[in-house]
Amino acid sequence: MNKKVLFPVLTVAIIAACFIPVTQQKSTLVKSPFLIIYSVLSNPFKWEQLAPGLKKVAVADSAKVSIENANASFRIKYPGIQINVQMKSGGFFVDEDINGQKASYSYILIPVADKFYNKTTVVSEEKTSAINYLIENIWPSASPGKHLALLKNFMENDSLHYGFKIFATGVPESNLIVMRKEVSKEKRFMEAAGMLTVLKQFVKDNNVKQMYPVIAQYLPKGKDSTQVNVGLYIDKEVSSGKEIIFTRMPKGGPLYAARFKGPFNKRNQAYLALRQYFMDHAYQTAIMPFETYFNDKLPVGDTDSVDMQVNFSTYPNDQPR
Repeated sequence: MNKKVLFPVLTVAIIAACFIPVTQQKSTLVKSPFLIIYSVLSNPFKWEQLAPGLKKVAVADSAKVSIENANASFRIKYPGIQINVQMKSGGFFVDEDINGQKASYSYILIPVADKFYNKTTVVSEEKTSAINYLIENIWPSASPGKHLALLKNFMENDSLHYGFKIFATGVPESNLIVMRKEVSKEKRFMEAAGMLTVLKQFVKDNNVKQMYPVIAQYLPKGKDSTQVNVGLYIDKEVSSGKEIIFTRMPKGGPLYAARFKGPFNKRNQAYLALRQYFMDHAYQTAIMPFETYFNDKLPVGDTDSVDMQVNFSTYPNDQPR
């Protein structure tokens, strides 16, 4: 063959070969238990938060997001976006099209057999071009790859996974004075404010010091009543009064908490996040959850804006590992 003809033919062949699809495998260690990662990847609603390009539209235009479930698979659709997930052979196989950017990849989960089984090796296979595969092998990157990095970040970041930053803390003080009343639902805010006023007067009258912001519980009792409990941490033991009970909590007792800022009637979002966190980690609650109100500002109504912390207590064995 004429050299002048052969050279461009070889050039075209080499260029074409560079774009031949090949499969590239990467792995990363995720600090999250196998079952939790599996539950996230098998839940299409979690993919709305996990998938690039889908989270923003799911929040801003959720009515246009559709989910089609089938046997061991699901499909998420939005104008310009489609994600197909199949669960087979112990893995998750994904085909996605995000505004014309197509990708095919998979996740295989391998539990790490350490003492706590709270880590998982995730192996991902992704289709790529031969040229990208060669470049990666010649100059390997420390990055686990886009999709693995997204999953790792999502699973290791509570504010992404649960919607709140969940943190371990403890009971700040053992000495506590408490008032408890069952009141009508309509009067729960007014009654709580009055109870706080009485507690603060008790502190003055007994020459003790309030140590931390007010804590409270608003517990539904039937259809029309609420059990309202309001308490103050104080610096020393006192005798109980007629309506005020002195009690003790284990100082430093383990708590997991989430801070919430917004309308009082939306605070259940923090409760749901903490309940899911406890379920995921097989933690048990020791006492009923309670709320810390910063600046001693209790709500005056359902839509009143609050700055608070929701606290879930647990047992010493359920400490972070």
